[in-house]
Amino acid sequence: MSTDDPQDLKEARALWLQDRCDEALAKFEAVLEKHPDHPLALIDAARAFGARYQIAKAEALVDRYLEVTGRGARELAMAGQTYRMIHRGRKALECFRQSAALAPADPAAGLELAMLLDRAGEVAEADTVLAELIARHPSFTEGRFFQAHVAIRRGDSGRAVPVLEELASKVRHHPYLRTRACYALAEASDRSGDPAEAVRQAMRAKAFGESDADTLRRIAALIRKQGDQLARAFTPARLAEWQKEKHPPVTLLTGSPRSGTTLLEKVLDAHPGLRSSDEHDLFARFIAPPVLQPPGKAGTGDAGSRLAATDSRRAERMRAEYFGGMEELLGEPLAGRMMLDKNPSLTELIPAWLRMAPHSQILVMLRDPRDVVLSCFLNYFPLNAFSVSFLTIEQTARRYVREMESWLRLRDKLPPAQWREVRYEDCVEDLRTTAGDTLRWMGLEWSDEVTGYRETLARRLTQSPTYADVQQPVHRRAIGKWRRYETLLAPVQPLLAPLVRRFGYVD
Repeated sequence: MSTDDPQDLKEARALWLQDRCDEALAKFEAVLEKHPDHPLALIDAARAFGARYQIAKAEALVDRYLEVTGRGARELAMAGQTYRMIHRGRKALECFRQSAALAPADPAAGLELAMLLDRAGEVAEADTVLAELIARHPSFTEGRFFQAHVAIRRGDSGRAVPVLEELASKVRHHPYLRTRACYALAEASDRSGDPAEAVRQAMRAKAFGESDADTLRRIAALIRKQGDQLARAFTPARLAEWQKEKHPPVTLLTGSPRSGTTLLEKVLDAHPGLRSSDEHDLFARFIAPPVLQPPGKAGTGDAGSRLAATDSRRAERMRAEYFGGMEELLGEPLAGRMMLDKNPSLTELIPAWLRMAPHSQILVMLRDPRDVVLSCFLNYFPLNAFSVSFLTIEQTARRYVREMESWLRLRDKLPPAQWREVRYEDCVEDLRTTAGDTLRWMGLEWSDEVTGYRETLARRLTQSPTYADVQQPVHRRAIGKWRRYETLLAPVQPLLAPLVRRFGYVD
């Protein structure tokens, strides 16, 4: 932001920062009418419209920015960053590549290029970009961290561990960077077969989050309260009434984080009769909240009562916003194809989801509860009201139990044909059969393109944190990993035992 920016542009930004999205978008529209070629107005408006899933408009604004400013290295990097923010990863990657070809990338642009290459599965090129970047900027700590992170995945922990240990140990480094370094060290230790050290490093990482934990736990408690209200309000009779309304075909793929949802989504996404999206915030941030709580009063009122009072006109507006936003996200019309929405954080919002799309098929991924809890505990998640539960092994287990017990109670209220559970272990053992059975349940015939899902994956950047795992051939290494961590899991085994039995994972 420049002090020379128009006052109305500053006002639009302020409205956006206050989360007054509709007012901010209207203000940005007015700014662009007065200043149609103002570079920062074009960029700021693009980011705002893109965040609100008006992506075609946002994309046109970035295109216009490049026309106005020219395609210099700096301008291409700015455009690349914005394309990435508005869910146009491939255009972002191309901009950063063109920028780097014109002039050596600055640290921020070089890191973004490397991260996009890594997400696209072009790991060797990402490593080359990082090496050149760090040679020019040897004190660029974020670049050094990501280079070490990539090295671990390429099997070169010997090169990575000293760098990560230095980043984790020095107080002068930002706590975020130290946290990430510790989690990367935990990953390296796990890969080398040292579970005790992996746990030590994970615990070391979690200590950095404790200063923010109390506030986030209070927010999490409000979310849990809302989930309980939704569960009480949802009844088979209400669902039957809602199902008098029509909507396009859609399947919600959910479950606990680290249960294998990304693998199944990417496999199914290769089917020509289906399009999928992974882990966006359209429903949870923009569609559900206005229905579940009074405007501007998060965490107040009874979400269940508000859900029950949502009439058919409001539900139709929800559907229009959702399906319109998804087509914007995908960059093409659904044209009768099945929409598969993969979002493992929506389990407790399923009642609200079914008010929007009452004919939805609900696909829930299962995995051995002990492996899920271990994976959630050992791996990095951005700290928020959801992941704050992963700061201790007991809280991690309790979060998992609550989520899956919530699903089981809801499952009993749904028509049997409307839901299906798929086991991660079945995907690993026989991916073709598991995918075929799931597609038939969704009403789709088999396509041989499904078995070539990794070719489809190469054309689309994965947003999930587990993008690197799904790029690899399917393997058994993660099945039964919990056995190497029995000391860590011992205190929570009694908590998990009922679900272990319920889901059929008894030894």
